Amino acid sequence: MNATPASALVSDNTPNNAPDIELRDVKRKLGSTHALDGATAHLPGGRVYGLIGRNGAGKTTLLRTIAGQLRAKGEVLIGGQPVFDNTAVLNGLILSGPDVPWPADIKVKRLLSVAAARWETWDQRYADQLCEDFDVDRRKPLSELSRGQKSLVSIVIGLAAQCPVTLLDEPYLGLDVQNRELFYKHLLQDVERNPRTFILSTHHVDDAARILDSVVLLDKGRITGIGTLDSITERIAILSGSATAVEATLGEVGASGSVLHDATSSGLRRVVLDTHGLGVGSTRDLAARIEGSGVRVASADLEQAVLALTGREF
Repeated sequence: MNATPASALVSDNTPNNAPDIELRDVKRKLGSTHALDGATAHLPGGRVYGLIGRNGAGKTTLLRTIAGQLRAKGEVLIGGQPVFDNTAVLNGLILSGPDVPWPADIKVKRLLSVAAARWETWDQRYADQLCEDFDVDRRKPLSELSRGQKSLVSIVIGLAAQCPVTLLDEPYLGLDVQNRELFYKHLLQDVERNPRTFILSTHHVDDAARILDSVVLLDKGRITGIGTLDSITERIAILSGSATAVEATLGEVGASGSVLHDATSSGLRRVVLDTHGLGVGSTRDLAARIEGSGVRVASADLEQAVLALTGREF
C-alpha cells in the first residue's frame, strides 16, 4: 500500500504532522535494574533530537517505550494521547534500527514490501531512491547482511515510512564514513521536505551535531538534560588553577552541588562544573563573575559537555 506521498503530509503543517512527545516519570525495570528511572521530558514536535548516553544508559529501552513496544510505569504521550496499545498513535510512528528484531530469513525486498503495507505514509519512490543511493541488495535475506548493510536497510525503512514520529536507534552502526555522510545528507533533505519529530540515538556526537536541533541526555535511566547544542556546551564550565584559589571560588559561587568532576595534581586543581544550578546564564557569565580570582574558566566543547552530563570523565 504505497499511499500518500510525503509532500502531501505537510501541506497544512498541522501539529499532527509533527506531534509533541511527553514523558512523565517513566519507569521500567529489567530484573532488579531500573532501565528507566523516572524519565521525564517534554519534546516539542517538528525537531530532530539526538538521544545521547553511554552504553546501558537506557536509550533503546526509552525508544522502545516511546514506540509502544514496552509497557512502563508513568505516562508516555504522543500528541497528547497515550502510546501503549493505541492503534491511532502507533500508526503514525516507526522505530527502526539495525537491531530491530525482523525475521532473520526474510529477504530485503520482502521486508520493504511488509513495511510498505504497514505504513500508509510509505513513499515507495523515496525507498527506491535510498536503496539505489546506498547500493542496497534487495535480493539477500537479512541473515546474509553485514552489520553496516542492516543499518542501511533500517535507514531506508525509517526514512521511507515518512511517519510523523520517526525513532532511529543507532542507525549508523557499521557504516563507513561515506555512507554515514550520505545518511546525514538524506536526513537533512528529508526533514526539510517533510518536517516531523525525529529522535536519533547516537554515539557520534560531533558528526551528528549538524543535523540535530536539540540533545536529550540520558544517564542511568534518567534524562539529565535537554537543550540546543549551544545551551548544552554553555552549561559546562572547566575551572583550573591552584587548589586554594579553586576551593575559594567554588565556595564563593556556591558550587558544591554542581561539581561533575574534580581532580588535583601537583597543587593544581581542575573542576568540571554544571552551571545550571549556579544562577548564571553561561560559562561566560561565570567567568565574568569570578574575574580576578586567579581561576581560569574554559567552555567545554560538545563532546566534553555530553561526557560530563552523562556521567563520564574527560
